[in-house]
Amino acid sequence: MTRTPADGGATRDAGGRDDPVEVVRHVHFAMTGSFPLRLADLFFADDALYVAEYGHLTPLFGLGTGEHRRAAADARRTYEEGGAEAVLRRADTVRRYAPEALDRVTLHDGGWLGRPRVAVSPATGRGHAYRLHEVPEFDALADAVSEWGVGRGVTVECGSGIGGGPVERLARLLPE
Repeated sequence: MTRTPADGGATRDAGGRDDPVEVVRHVHFAMTGSFPLRLADLFFADDALYVAEYGHLTPLFGLGTGEHRRAAADARRTYEEGGAEAVLRRADTVRRYAPEALDRVTLHDGGWLGRPRVAVSPATGRGHAYRLHEVPEFDALADAVSEWGVGRGVTVECGSGIGGGPVERLARLLPE
């Protein structure tokens, strides 16, 4: 793979890492499922899953004014111009999940009612879920993430519907 800013050739010094982040699949314009709402980009990379969270939103002043779309467009430009490193560097929070630290990654297509969802469940600690606001083709995403998981020993589950049970949804509302 040739490293260019558009395909994720980047360096990252967080977590003791200083070599290129080889992005296998980039998921852009996701939103956390807990408050405060944050936008997120997910980078399924050779060595880990990176989640860059940015842009704290409120329903009235963030979503109601279209701030989430502007922030996502800014993140897209940042990725196109500077690669994954630039997005990770500008993020408010970066979560790095090494494959051995993941219990599973679950994808749901959103059914007829909701948006697609990616849930990240670490082996220990609290998981995080992200609703996807920009998914060109869900089946292609599910295939790419499943392939990523197989190559790293990570269980990837794909399903229909909105995903997440009532207990999981309530737990996300509690502080970490």
